[in-house]
Amino acid sequence: MSHNLTRGALARICQGEDVHEPLVQVLGHKAIQGSGQDQERYRLLLSDGQYTTSFCMLATQLNNIIDDKQLEMFTVIKVKKQICNQVAGLTKRVVIVLDLEVVTPGAQVGSKIGNTAQMGSDGKIPSGLSPG
Repeated sequence: MSHNLTRGALARICQGEDVHEPLVQVLGHKAIQGSGQDQERYRLLLSDGQYTTSFCMLATQLNNIIDDKQLEMFTVIKVKKQICNQVAGLTKRVVIVLDLEVVTPGAQVGSKIGNTAQMGSDGKIPSGLSPG
């Protein structure tokens, strides 16, 4: 089965471009301590087949997707709505996934797609590479 991820989408989102419903792959997630919030938050490791970034968060209203084990490693998702915020006082950019659709469960994909480069926390890509 072929999975056509939206190559370069994560970098373009971090650069302020509106990328319509990109397909990305979940390479992992981790519960993190929220800042004074009662609800748990999840940090995502995402790949678009060209770049990976761990500077992604799942909106808390989507926590049930992780609780229901729908975002296992290697799952391909369609990001239906996202925002990219710059952390106050820092150059760090964080992509927040507000809505998504599971396209292919990780068990069916079975492995990482593509040979990816790590994006910087500022959303910048390694020199010599271009998004998409």
